[in-house]
Amino acid sequence: MALERGLQDVQRDLIAVGFSDHEAKVYVALVAIGPATAYELARQAGLPVPNTYNVIRGLMKRAATVQISARPARYIAVPPDQFFGTLASETQKRCDALVSRLSTLSPPANAEYVEMLDGWNAIERRLIALIAGSTRQLVLRGPSILPAAVWEELCKAIDRKVECLFVYYGEKPDLPDLPHVRLWPHEGNGASLGPDFFTICADFSSALIHSQDRQEGAFSENRSFVYLAGVFLRHELYLAEIMMRFEEEVEEAFGPALYKLRQSFGMIPLGEEIRSFVRSRLPYEPAFEPDREDFSPAKRVPKPEPRKRKAKAG
Repeated sequence: MALERGLQDVQRDLIAVGFSDHEAKVYVALVAIGPATAYELARQAGLPVPNTYNVIRGLMKRAATVQISARPARYIAVPPDQFFGTLASETQKRCDALVSRLSTLSPPANAEYVEMLDGWNAIERRLIALIAGSTRQLVLRGPSILPAAVWEELCKAIDRKVECLFVYYGEKPDLPDLPHVRLWPHEGNGASLGPDFFTICADFSSALIHSQDRQEGAFSENRSFVYLAGVFLRHELYLAEIMMRFEEEVEEAFGPALYKLRQSFGMIPLGEEIRSFVRSRLPYEPAFEPDREDFSPAKRVPKPEPRKRKAKAG
């Protein structure tokens, strides 16, 4: 049973590299029994003899089989290491040539569009690839505890001496204390103020943003998109640095979590997490302003069109 499953796996892999179902069966049979006639191969592979002749001709065109005698006609398989080594080399050359030719047909695709990411699998795949491709700098803002695969890739980048600038929520991330690794608690205290967007920019050439509560996001190498993400992250660094040095003065002027500024200029209501944080920092109940209209896309509802009045009969 185990041997049969193993043969089925081999045949499935042969089909995956371009063999037909019958070619895979005959090639496996030929490797297994050595020099053989079409009749012997047909019996071994469980195929009709006339079909087996056609299959053998196809294998010979592939250079996977050679004929070693005429009467009777016998065939042997080209040794697998030789055949598949040649196949791999030729396929690699062909793929390299295709990449070169296709790259001349249009500008890099990612520089022209924003790729929408739906679901965590798509986000994680893009995020890992972005970090793995970084060579100089990673700037990110997000929770200090990252998914295992993302964290592992971030550590590999740090090992490659990629500069890591990380504005984090929560406890200080357990990253090595190195000159090219710099950490800032978000807004100077690292407090989590509710669902937010994870943002990362690599080498100032690509960026990814994703919503942590809705598991949707966007990735792009578009210059405008990357510029916006990069500027946003730089200002997060500036704010964290300012808050760490002048927290008391800033809180006195603008309140904990800058809630007075958030109320004055924010386009979404203060979340309960922010309100709770503000209350925890003040010895009195703060006077929150009434919430403004919520302009966030999830809350935006089109206004109904006014009903048309029927014209009165004359």
